[in-house]
Amino acid sequence: MDNGRIIQVQPLYDDGDKWIQLAGEENITFEAIELSMPPALVESGLFGMYKDWYAGSGLVTSVHGHFIDVNPASGDMKFRALSRQRCRESCELAKELGAKRVVFHTGCAPFLTGGYIDYWAMMNAGFYKELLIEYDLTFCIENSADITPGPLRKLMDLIDDERVGVCLDLGHVNYSAVPVEQWFDTLRDRISYIHLSDNNGLFDDHIPLGTGNVDWKKADSLVRSLDRTVPVTIEMKTLGDVYTSLEYLKKNGLFI
Repeated sequence: MDNGRIIQVQPLYDDGDKWIQLAGEENITFEAIELSMPPALVESGLFGMYKDWYAGSGLVTSVHGHFIDVNPASGDMKFRALSRQRCRESCELAKELGAKRVVFHTGCAPFLTGGYIDYWAMMNAGFYKELLIEYDLTFCIENSADITPGPLRKLMDLIDDERVGVCLDLGHVNYSAVPVEQWFDTLRDRISYIHLSDNNGLFDDHIPLGTGNVDWKKADSLVRSLDRTVPVTIEMKTLGDVYTSLEYLKKNGLFI
């Protein structure tokens, strides 16, 4: 898919050869997410095998960092320390796989405001500045349960470093409390990465593009308005859903 953009998918170790075939057919690369939940893989004894496959593919350009129960700005010192350890593990993994970009969720609790957001932003900003010193990587902070773009804006302003940007997940935006235009208006200069998945505005369903109610024509127009190349990752549950989503984008001339 020669579209002037970097297109990625999140493959699965199962059917690995088919994912590599897809990458060759469509000229796309990988964002590794399976390895962001290593406790289960480590306990099963599969982590090393999975990691070797990803490394051997030579296609990993991004790593999705640990995200389940991870909050590097936690008010509990023990939880905060463990979260930061997990984040550093993701950075080490990126180095091993040859990736230069790591995606982290905000970990910001929705509906909390005021002093909570100030503390959250301050603690996260300090932590990401540490990671910038420790690793030759770029970081993209993804809206997840976030209901408005305000916390991410505050975080970006405190960090004030182009090596840390926003991963705008358009599926997550679809069930937020504000329209997609407001996310772009608020974060425009710091959006450095895009995630694509569809849903019906209530849950993070990750259904194929065009099967939910995300307005993809509007989303495409807003991404194009950034006037710079922003990597785009299609987040699907199955290989078949990825093919369906790619066909939808091609048919409608979106992100192309």
